[in-house]
Amino acid sequence: MRFNFFPILVIILLVIPLVSAAHYIVGIVNDALDGTLAEDHEVVLWNPNNGINDNVTDTIGVNGNSKTNNIYMIDCELLNESCVIGDNLSIRVINNGDGYITGVVNATVTSAGYDIAPNLTLNSPPNLTSVSVDDSIVVPENEIDLIAASNRTVTCEAIVEEFDGDNLQNINSEFFHSSSFYGDSDDNNTHYTNDSCYLNSSYGDANENQIICQFYVWYYASSGQWNCTIRVEDNLSTSGIGSDTTNVNSLLSIGVGSTIDFGSLDSGEVSEENVTNVTNFGNIMVNLSLKGYGVSEGDGYAMSCDSGSNISVYYEKYNLTSSNPGVLTFSDFEVNYTNLTSNAAVKKFNLDYRKNEGYNEATKETYWRIYVPAGVGGTCNGSVVFGASTSIES
Repeated sequence: MRFNFFPILVIILLVIPLVSAAHYIVGIVNDALDGTLAEDHEVVLWNPNNGINDNVTDTIGVNGNSKTNNIYMIDCELLNESCVIGDNLSIRVINNGDGYITGVVNATVTSAGYDIAPNLTLNSPPNLTSVSVDDSIVVPENEIDLIAASNRTVTCEAIVEEFDGDNLQNINSEFFHSSSFYGDSDDNNTHYTNDSCYLNSSYGDANENQIICQFYVWYYASSGQWNCTIRVEDNLSTSGIGSDTTNVNSLLSIGVGSTIDFGSLDSGEVSEENVTNVTNFGNIMVNLSLKGYGVSEGDGYAMSCDSGSNISVYYEKYNLTSSNPGVLTFSDFEVNYTNLTSNAAVKKFNLDYRKNEGYNEATKETYWRIYVPAGVGGTCNGSVVFGASTSIES
């Protein structure tokens, strides 16, 4: 019997993975108490002795190294200054844009294949709700009515939920006009800041606090839409922000000296010019409404005199644009001044509202004279009614 032998060449290829040294720090990150998942947040590990700029990161959960919910795995050998036994490493969750972070825990590198870090819990940022801003006038809501030549107290308040039981700090609020922005410098026309808001810790349940912020808003604050924004931090410096809007109404108001004194005059004489200042105590530009009377409105007189005839309203005159000092004839008097009337007449004045915080520049002079006709004697008194108006000249 003949046997034929065929040689068989067996080739065995051994594939050996390239393996480098690794030392994993493993830990659990619990979901936030407000229900926000820890999944896909980022954990950073660093050696405090070398600074946080030398760090390694991992994504929590199934999309990270661990492939397991709520767990991270970081190889500390990947640090530029590789970890060695005895290193005390720091770990925390960093903000990925939603405001959720953790505090810092530490893990010591041992001779084991890996080390387990203390658990982390995702911190819930303070959550502001029910933000409202208004004055003390109940009706109508969402409208601020300013007070002439004074300030109005505006209250901005909110409820803040803090699920982690952290202390709240750095509470501040800003109240600003639509032409201004959060973070701008204060200006009585457009922007107010309160860095000493009141925290009512007895409000609501264990997770709730009330924040109350007050602003003293001046009469010349610009009318229109305003925003109140409240910001608060917890003890991890994680912030919560909430806001509400309201409207500041237009305030039409002026102030005038109490007396126009023409002094002592003889019959047939035109008085010296009296200068009376008008001040805008509102927050919009004003024109003037003017009328006069002797005893009662509409009586046709400028002054009522206790001896002889009264002075007709026709003989009291004003100029709202320019002064004409010195002695005037009756003709000059009539040419350079406008007749006061018994019925209100609106005249262009264009007195803008106050813009300067150091002094009130929203003041203009008005110029007055009176003529005493024959037959008038004694002490004469009358009234001039100044009114603020947004109407055009009549």
